[in-house]
Amino acid sequence: MEHPVQEWQNYAYNKWLHLPSDDKNKFSTASDLTESFMVCWAQIQQEEEDVLERLCCDLSVKKEPRAVLFYKQEGNKRFGRKQYTAAAALYSKAISHASPHTEEMAICFANRSAVLFHLAHYSVCIEDIEHAQEHGLPERLKSKVLQRQSECLERLKISDPSGGVFPKAEGVDPSKLHNTGKPEVLHLKSNTQLTNAACSLQLHTSSPKGRHLKAIEEIKQGEVLIQEDAFVSVLIPDRNTLSTKRNWDTGITNCELYCHHCLERVIASLPCPYCSFAKYCCQHCMDTAWRQYHCTECSLGEALLTVGVFCQTALRTVLVAGSNKVSELICRIRTSSVQDVTPSQQEVSASGAKYSSDYEAVVNLLPHVEHHKVEFRFLCGWTAAALCKKLCLNKLGEDVGALSLSEKHNMSEDERKCGCSSEPVVFGTAILRHMLQLHCNAQAVMVLQEEQEVPYSSVESQKSSRIATAVFPILSLLNHSCDANTNVSFQGRCATVRASRSIQKGEEVTHCYGPHKLRMSVRERQKLLKAQYFFTCQCDACTQEFASGDTSTDFCCPKCSSPLKGEDELHCPNAACEHRIRKDQLLLQLQHLEHTVSTTREKLQSNHIAESITMLKSCLSEAKEFLSPNHKILGEIYDQLAQAEASKGNWKAAGVHLRRSTRLVELQYGSSSLELGHELFKLAQILFNGFEVADALNTVVRAQQILSMSYGTEHQLVRELQEMKTCLLQLPGI
Repeated sequence: MEHPVQEWQNYAYNKWLHLPSDDKNKFSTASDLTESFMVCWAQIQQEEEDVLERLCCDLSVKKEPRAVLFYKQEGNKRFGRKQYTAAAALYSKAISHASPHTEEMAICFANRSAVLFHLAHYSVCIEDIEHAQEHGLPERLKSKVLQRQSECLERLKISDPSGGVFPKAEGVDPSKLHNTGKPEVLHLKSNTQLTNAACSLQLHTSSPKGRHLKAIEEIKQGEVLIQEDAFVSVLIPDRNTLSTKRNWDTGITNCELYCHHCLERVIASLPCPYCSFAKYCCQHCMDTAWRQYHCTECSLGEALLTVGVFCQTALRTVLVAGSNKVSELICRIRTSSVQDVTPSQQEVSASGAKYSSDYEAVVNLLPHVEHHKVEFRFLCGWTAAALCKKLCLNKLGEDVGALSLSEKHNMSEDERKCGCSSEPVVFGTAILRHMLQLHCNAQAVMVLQEEQEVPYSSVESQKSSRIATAVFPILSLLNHSCDANTNVSFQGRCATVRASRSIQKGEEVTHCYGPHKLRMSVRERQKLLKAQYFFTCQCDACTQEFASGDTSTDFCCPKCSSPLKGEDELHCPNAACEHRIRKDQLLLQLQHLEHTVSTTREKLQSNHIAESITMLKSCLSEAKEFLSPNHKILGEIYDQLAQAEASKGNWKAAGVHLRRSTRLVELQYGSSSLELGHELFKLAQILFNGFEVADALNTVVRAQQILSMSYGTEHQLVRELQEMKTCLLQLPGI
């Protein structure tokens, strides 16, 4: 989803291959990104506009009146089956397609209010009733809906005699009623160099490392180092569900579950009045998004889905920054020999200025022009030019659309000096720059989502899911390590960086970009980092692994169970065995096993418990024949067996399996890892339900320690653990 749809990529690559040699040479040797953008802009003709328009037709964000009835009927079906969460999501889809101030929209709000009442979301239910009335609720439904409103007020033990706005009487912020939680507000002691950072950090600059952060005092494990709101963030869409080539999709994606502005979880979204795609948790987020960027993006909906998340994030960055700031900084970059618009460490110290989480910091992130393949640079420039052309056409008649970028005789003297020709070329250059930056500086926003593995299971299973791409200028200062000393958690648009272990004074503060020593071999990590981030990692973990020369694998000898070693052909180091086998043969066997395990997960979700247990035990036997005893897939099998047994109420058997899974997770990810914390959370639930009081209490305490270090004490999981602990401590004999 980061990059354009494949057909556009193919079209751009073909265009590059057939580009006249003079233009190709001009693009390849361009001294700055404005020149590169101008080459691409000159190539965008009517044919290219038609291709983009055709691809846009395959994706739709328009309001479709027929979809209102479809999603309303599907919502009614789920409501009749008492599947209230699914019904709420489908009514929300119907609302997103309905036109404001119509009976259809009013009825959909009224229907959703009924669902919210059954889910005990009484505050939000009342809001939906108010929306239904605003959009023209039919008289025939008013008595039933107003009765529901009265019942909500009664349930909340609130009287509303004056007819005032209900949420104010409840004493909470009405703009956040839809959210499931807020980031814990942490008042960091002011850092003289950096905004949003603890005073224990200091900005440094060096030739090999660039800008980076070091500890100027000892930092304790769990200490908060950075808490930063994203400069921009974009929810990752599922293009398949928006395709016009499919029937309307009843599946629920992250775009239905999260606010498109603040990224908070939402149970009852408010739609954009003009498109069916953008949805918000409250009127405040909707108004803010419209003012900052959606007023421009709304009419580009299908085009933004076509050109991909990186291009949309780049455009949104420009829109949020504003044309004046973008023009000032892009022109300054072109006229500066240093190519640096953000204060250096020395400049910060001398002037008292701060490195801030603002557009200056964003625009100064390295685009790594010299490292990107020329074909990729052309794809980015070509896409930026096509988007700017469409933006110009959408604003036809305004100055931004009236100026041809090639008409330099119309430029002012100042514009000639910096080479910028009003908004289109500045915006295009900035979008191109940000697209190249995002390749190395985009931050995936990850959240924990409940995984409904087994219906009616008493054990919550959660998985980490990527919901958005964002830009965090301060967080981007952290260099990579394959064994980083921090971890990052997200609440909405806010990233919180905590120390994952003690950090000594003078030690660099690092962040793992993805490849971790406990998850990948050193060669896999090096290959990935070089391809995406253009550097050869020399962290302590990589240095030590290369020095050891260990070629051990995750496979074991099928004859004697010794760990196999080697690269393409693996060999058993046991002198009495010396068995050899090709690695690709074992990889194929592993792939087949992974597919079977995935199939059993689907059967668990469909409540085929007995069949799932039989299949999982067979998978376990097969895995033990050729995989290391610590292989992660064994942990997945044990985890699923625990879920299956728990669904039958066999808590003792479930506990045995989950203890084994927990041990493997600890070996793979470490004793203070988030992964272990989540596994211990599930184990605590099973032990709690099985009345293994002493073990449950010990597990709760350990899970609480790990998760609070990563998420803080106010996180939902930590609070649930505290509730379990309180309950256990009240039992006799404890």
